[in-house]
Amino acid sequence: MPRVVVTTAGGVRGRAADRGVVGFRGIPYAAPPVGVRRFAAPAPVEPWEGVREARDPSPVAPQDPRSGYGWSPAAGPDHLTVDVHVPADFPRDLPVLVWIHGGGWVSGSGSAPGYHPGAWVRRGFVVVSMNYRLGFEGFGAVPGAPHNRGLLDQVAALRWVADNVRAFGGDPDRVTIAGQSAGAASVAALMCTLTARGLFHRAITASTTGETYTAAQAGRIAERVARAARVPATREGFAGLPPVRLLAASDAVAQDLASDPEAGVRGSVPLLYHPVVDGEVVAGPFMEGARAGGDPAVDLLVQTVADEWTLFSRSGFAPVASSLQDVAAFAAAVGLPPSAVEGYRALLPGADPGVLGDALLSDALFAEPSRRFARAHTARGGRTHLARFTWRSPALGGRFGATHGLDVPFAFGNPQAMEPFLHAVPVLPLARRVPRLGPRVRGVFPTPAAAALSRRVVQAWTGFAATGDPGWPAISAEGVPVHVWGSRDHLEHGHDPREDLYADVEFRPYDGAVTPV
Repeated sequence: MPRVVVTTAGGVRGRAADRGVVGFRGIPYAAPPVGVRRFAAPAPVEPWEGVREARDPSPVAPQDPRSGYGWSPAAGPDHLTVDVHVPADFPRDLPVLVWIHGGGWVSGSGSAPGYHPGAWVRRGFVVVSMNYRLGFEGFGAVPGAPHNRGLLDQVAALRWVADNVRAFGGDPDRVTIAGQSAGAASVAALMCTLTARGLFHRAITASTTGETYTAAQAGRIAERVARAARVPATREGFAGLPPVRLLAASDAVAQDLASDPEAGVRGSVPLLYHPVVDGEVVAGPFMEGARAGGDPAVDLLVQTVADEWTLFSRSGFAPVASSLQDVAAFAAAVGLPPSAVEGYRALLPGADPGVLGDALLSDALFAEPSRRFARAHTARGGRTHLARFTWRSPALGGRFGATHGLDVPFAFGNPQAMEPFLHAVPVLPLARRVPRLGPRVRGVFPTPAAAALSRRVVQAWTGFAATGDPGWPAISAEGVPVHVWGSRDHLEHGHDPREDLYADVEFRPYDGAVTPV
């Protein structure tokens, strides 16, 4: 018979055990963000009487219906929820892993099938995943409303974990947060914000993005969205729009950006929403400034993949460089000098412009922010481990390589199929021009060696979450050693020459110019 667990708001009944795992899904950690709560900080969950059924996922946060996560205008508003997965025998005082999904701040769901944490639970964890507000609902600038509502939701979810996870068998004093892409940037933000101090004790970031907005830039975007929706740029004006109209207005603004020849790389992947530097939740970029690197009391594992940008360029979302002039334009767009093109040519002798451009943007938008965050954490006295994932997928002729999101199914121990080309890609307005690659790309784990790699990554992530030790040494101030995942793993102890190309690049909040990252 399914087990009932009593939370601070009421009882919840989960599913029957499946392969040693019991799931409790769609548990609210905050009140639905509707009415006066729509653009407010998350409000406490309203208690219920009796037992709430927690067998099915809650509605996902409003997002483009093309995302594939199941949102529609008819979806209910009760999406500030968590899923909790526990071992079927309900042992006590287990370490806790909290997963924060990615999706470019505009899409995703903590209940996505690819995030099923059975491998983690069977290694002795209570696993919690969350939904949080996305797009304009979570990160749009609304006069009189707090910035970074999506991050405030995440803090509220972590407070729910602190108050309730013991009832599920978890230890609230051994909580690790983990995320990929925008989820990794969420982890970095939570490490740097004072409002989340003490709510977790270790952190894992996979492919951290580094972009933040100034409040002024967020306000300019909100004004453009208001014009597209034909409402005043006021709290009342935005509140009068149902989510589907806000999504349509955001889409229209992003389409304008995509058609702007001066927008460069930013226009090719027109993400409108990022964390906003508000001086409270977000004090500045996560790898620069007074709070860079986050709380040194939190152990940190930082991971990247070798070919991050191919997920965008080789799927048709973003252009592939066809000349060295294109590569130079990419360099300028991310604040690199023209000499960087020659630097990449020296590092990758014989590479064509497409490969050079992919490598440059992989580093500029993911690898370098991740490295800097790791080094900043170490400089603050924190213990930091660094890893790079290099296993190249053979899917679709191998054109994506070790692409953005490829490490996630390895880390979750789900080697039967991989879905990054549909579910790890943020929903972009250009999606209608990209051929659908299908809900599953099969054959990604064709060899015993790849399955063994998945087991090693699971062991490292869960080992780190349980003990602080992933199986290799912490980095020094120079950022070494780096654990390299592949068919055969190894440690790199030498200096990475790509870092030299970014010595003079600053990560500043974006304020409307074309060139800064």
